[in-house]
Amino acid sequence: MSVVAGAFISTLPSLILRTIVDESLLMGGGGLWLLAFTYLGAVLLIGLNDLAREYGAMVFGQRMLLNLRSQMLSFLRVLPISYYNNTPAGETMARFTADIDAINSLFSAGLVTAIADLFKIIGFLSALFLLSRPLGVVAICALPVLYIVTDYFRRNIYQKQLAVRRKVSDINTAIHEIYSGIKVIKVYGRERRFAELFEPTLESHRVAMNANSVYDAWFPCLTQTIRAVVIATALTIGASNNLTFLALGLSLGTLAAAADLFIRLFEPIEAISGEMQTVQQAMAGISRVEAFFQQETEKKESTQDAAVPSENVEVVIKDIFFSYGGGDVLHGASVSIPAGSKAAIAGRTGSGKTTLMNLVAGLYPAKRGHVKVGGLDPHTLPPDQRRRLVGIVPQTVHIFNASVHENVTLRDDRINHVKVQEALETVGLWPTIQHLPQGVDTQLGEGAQQLSHGQTQLLSLARAIVTDPPLLLLDELTSGLDTLTERQVLAAIRGISEKRTILTISHRLSGIIDADMVHIMEGGKIVESGRPEALAQREGWYSIYKRLEDRGWRIS
Repeated sequence: MSVVAGAFISTLPSLILRTIVDESLLMGGGGLWLLAFTYLGAVLLIGLNDLAREYGAMVFGQRMLLNLRSQMLSFLRVLPISYYNNTPAGETMARFTADIDAINSLFSAGLVTAIADLFKIIGFLSALFLLSRPLGVVAICALPVLYIVTDYFRRNIYQKQLAVRRKVSDINTAIHEIYSGIKVIKVYGRERRFAELFEPTLESHRVAMNANSVYDAWFPCLTQTIRAVVIATALTIGASNNLTFLALGLSLGTLAAAADLFIRLFEPIEAISGEMQTVQQAMAGISRVEAFFQQETEKKESTQDAAVPSENVEVVIKDIFFSYGGGDVLHGASVSIPAGSKAAIAGRTGSGKTTLMNLVAGLYPAKRGHVKVGGLDPHTLPPDQRRRLVGIVPQTVHIFNASVHENVTLRDDRINHVKVQEALETVGLWPTIQHLPQGVDTQLGEGAQQLSHGQTQLLSLARAIVTDPPLLLLDELTSGLDTLTERQVLAAIRGISEKRTILTISHRLSGIIDADMVHIMEGGKIVESGRPEALAQREGWYSIYKRLEDRGWRIS
């Protein structure tokens, strides 16, 4: 409504100007002050209408932005783990920030303003035809030229804006990578080198911006030139016949109003150049966000509730084949882990141990074969049921910028303080947490400076067992720990092993925790299995690894 009203209101100053010139200035009529205040009132009315339109568009845009970001966050939940492995963090961040902001500018200003300007153009053309058909024809003849120029620049600006959006994503990715590894960079004194490596990324962004700026600069220049030619042509036609204007039957006031309308006509046309850039930026952002929503989501064969066992589950891995998109990482691996036992999978780096553990955890679907935990396929379970079935302690512990309680529960409101305390007591971390300023409500922050490396491992262990899962997966749990801390962690593991099946992953035999059975993995297959003491007597992989480690050689 405001847009349509604005088209009519915008013509009022020009029409009032005709009355001022013809009736008050040339004819000597009265009421000049009244007409002047009427002219001022019309200008103020235009301003108020624009204010109402911009405010409404801004409110709508912010609401749309909130809904879109919420949908994207919800969509992140159903993306497979492979998306996070293959997509740089900066790429996703750019879609949530720069691309969404570009889309927001379209709905909060660009699109609405462009539509308003389009209606203004229609209003000005209508007013010109009412004043003089020939002058209206002159204005109409200018529109095809403007359309051709606008269409040419629109297509080129879109491509340039899309390139700029990609370069912004590259910059975000590079910044995230440098920020994540800043400690390593500083320790080795490689700040200058990484800054040099960042220069080509910045340079490519500068080149893309310059290419886009060329079109941005030329477009308003051409429209202003066309405006000057059209106004000059209209005035020449209108001022024919020795400035009497009788050729077209125009009064001086009408010609002044027509000139004012021509000037006002080209204002929204020139404004569309800036709005067109906003629209093209938004279209590039929409294209990238649309590509985000077209990502393949996790495929669930079943999402119905299943009875999750509470203790002593058997793990069956049968003829598993798996790849991350290239060649197979697992080649028909098979292993059976009895309920309530402690098993270990050992092998060199790259043998497929962690991949096998990720399949047991339900993070990936098997290419061929199957994984069963207590008779259930963990990959097909809803996330909350999967967490009640399998607890996982990864090699790299991530501490969130949250309280101790939230770091243990991962913000699951169904887990109360009592369960958190029990989990912390079980792993032996409760006394340490009690001495923190606010206990379990202490904010740890990213990096958890209040806790040692071993204590963060124990916190990760508490996170895994707080839902009391019957299966516990430990990935290189004691890697990087000193002897005393390693003893604390091992004691915690022994304390929680009752009524649980425990699977340990390690590339060192010394990292195996009290295993009943050891499975040696090589080349994506289980090549040897048995009790540790029995394997030590055989002339196989286990005995070879053990002799090498006894001599101080690290298997990698």
